[in-house]
Amino acid sequence: MFDHGPASRSFMANRKCISCHLRQRLHPWPLSKDEVTPMPENRILLVSSDRTEWFESASNREQFERFPYSHYAILYHLAQKGWKTCRAGWRTSIRLKSLAQRIDAFQPSIIYTYGSTVALNPLICRRYLCKWKAFKIIHGWDDLYGDIWGNLAGWPGRILMNVMERLIITRSDHVVTLSRFLQQRGKGWGVDGHYIPNGADIPVFDRSACSIHLEGDMKLVYTGDQARWKRTADICEAMRHVPNNIKLYLTGRRYRYLDKYASDNCIFLGYVSRNDQLCVMDQADVLVSTADQDCNAKLQEYLRFKKPILGYDGRMNLFFKNGVNALLTRDYPSAIMTLFNSPALRASLAEQAARDIPIYTWREIADQFDAFFASVSPASATHRA
Repeated sequence: MFDHGPASRSFMANRKCISCHLRQRLHPWPLSKDEVTPMPENRILLVSSDRTEWFESASNREQFERFPYSHYAILYHLAQKGWKTCRAGWRTSIRLKSLAQRIDAFQPSIIYTYGSTVALNPLICRRYLCKWKAFKIIHGWDDLYGDIWGNLAGWPGRILMNVMERLIITRSDHVVTLSRFLQQRGKGWGVDGHYIPNGADIPVFDRSACSIHLEGDMKLVYTGDQARWKRTADICEAMRHVPNNIKLYLTGRRYRYLDKYASDNCIFLGYVSRNDQLCVMDQADVLVSTADQDCNAKLQEYLRFKKPILGYDGRMNLFFKNGVNALLTRDYPSAIMTLFNSPALRASLAEQAARDIPIYTWREIADQFDAFFASVSPASATHRA
């Protein structure tokens, strides 16, 4: 390289400053204080349809403290391991030009797409708009999109999202899924999805600070989303057909459509504090999951409490052994009475689940993501070579 004197060096310095200024304009969010200096190749951009205002601006630590699970926990722990992280929520990811600018400014080695509505956009950007193209697009496949959108928008939504889902899975460079059912579905399309389950940290809570005390001779607890596709109405309807001294407690947003199914022994607690949520699960005799899924965040969290699990007899058979480490049914009143009349069965289901099913902390789950990302990252391959 030739040195053309002070004027040339001054020009290059100013050019570098302008470049840094432009990058800061495109990437104005600060790195979280918990992040350490990353290796150059460890750069992950999370592309999501999240619409919250703080999704792009809040630090990894702030997001993890608010939501200590799912991608919030994964990115937080990846940052602890040296990954540089960035997020593109709905306001950025829905606009192709804005997303391409974010990609060019951040220069990720991995783009991790989460959710269905914007998952194809990074593929379009890489092909037509991005200057920086040295990244792999990995889709986090957590749900059966046609089922969800069918409940939201009827058959047109189901058909559209079934097509979208197949495009997302077959066009992404790689797929990570926490569902054995979705893994099997992907294989039918020629895609070998990498399985990483949900995590659940060891629950820490203060019983003396709990404001909720459950009553009843057998206390069932359902936590989380109560949307129609979760089949929560089935368990609410079932409570009409069992003795009133058996109680069902539900936490989370109350959906009014459930009122026509619920009876006096259905108690809707609404949103509760994190401490109260854990205390409610701790007081349960039986924990309930009604969705036709073999994966959701509540299963691993339920298992931490070593309580018997009552679930829907469908895809959940890919996760549990029915009658051995969980009771799966399509006749909830009968199953509830079976559990009520057999404390020994309840104890056996809980003990067998604790022996059969490994539960990982979110740090351990992040380790699995770290290893998988390193195995497919183009920058990591170059570094190893």
